[in-house]
Amino acid sequence: MRFPAEMNQRKVHIMKTLLPREAVALVTIALAACTLALPAHAAITVVAATPDLADIAKQVGGDRVSVSTIAQANQDLHMIDPRPSDVLRIKRADLVVRIGMDLDLWMDALLNAAGNARVNRGGPGYVDCSVGIHKLEVPKEQITGASGDIHVYGNPHYWLDPLNGEVISANILAGLKRVSPTNADYFEQNRKAFVAHLRAAMRRWQERLAPYRGRKIVTYHDGWPYFAHRFSLQVLGCIEPKPGIPPSASHIASLIAQIEAEKQPVVIADAPYYPDKAAKIIAARTGARFVVIPSSVGGVKGADDYIALFDHIVDALAKGFAAK
Repeated sequence: MRFPAEMNQRKVHIMKTLLPREAVALVTIALAACTLALPAHAAITVVAATPDLADIAKQVGGDRVSVSTIAQANQDLHMIDPRPSDVLRIKRADLVVRIGMDLDLWMDALLNAAGNARVNRGGPGYVDCSVGIHKLEVPKEQITGASGDIHVYGNPHYWLDPLNGEVISANILAGLKRVSPTNADYFEQNRKAFVAHLRAAMRRWQERLAPYRGRKIVTYHDGWPYFAHRFSLQVLGCIEPKPGIPPSASHIASLIAQIEAEKQPVVIADAPYYPDKAAKIIAARTGARFVVIPSSVGGVKGADDYIALFDHIVDALAKGFAAK
């Protein structure tokens, strides 16, 4: 249908009159939608070496951080094979949180490849959570190739003392405050809440394991001295004769003799990703109780955060000690 000339002219006049108003309205609506889509605080991107450090970073950072982890709960931290996508994540990160003490040397390769000055050593976004940790098993003798996987700065499994969660969270707090000083009060309040929760849980764990003070455990890898020290347990020995060295028949026989000489039952325990054949042989021949305990957040179903991790560890060990 065609309009008369005067009607076409009127239509053009109306369009010229209304279009600017409509355009302003559309722009206003679009801006409002964009505003609603954006968070009140831009998320701080955190890349953690392990699920344990990642969880504590979430506890301190709250809803103002976006946290991912390089290692997964079912992986041996000595044998992480980083991926190209990990390099990209660190390249975009505001904060990198690592274990230190030579356990996550693979993190150095990632940092070098990413070339992100913000999170390199000395940068505001670099956090080594071992700073301030009272280190155990610092080697006094010269380390050689025959020493096994010995760490020169001491045993690096310090997160398995739950009270070291306070030190870890303090290091993460300091890093978050460096990269986002405007959120300092928010982060500090979150850490206070985390520490309060941790201390309350610690009282529960100590009460649960109090009847078993002085009892002995055998582990596959030398990963539990911090936990044993905190809860007054003793590590009788490790199935690995030296860290990273598989057990020989003679070493297994030696452990069997040690366990049989004990006057109280011994619990054999370790993470689910270690081979369990030797542990089951030792348990069968000695009557020792064999239990699987997670060494990282997410290591078993339900161990979804740092507190829940120790709930599982303490419960498994208490049941192991109590078994007839």
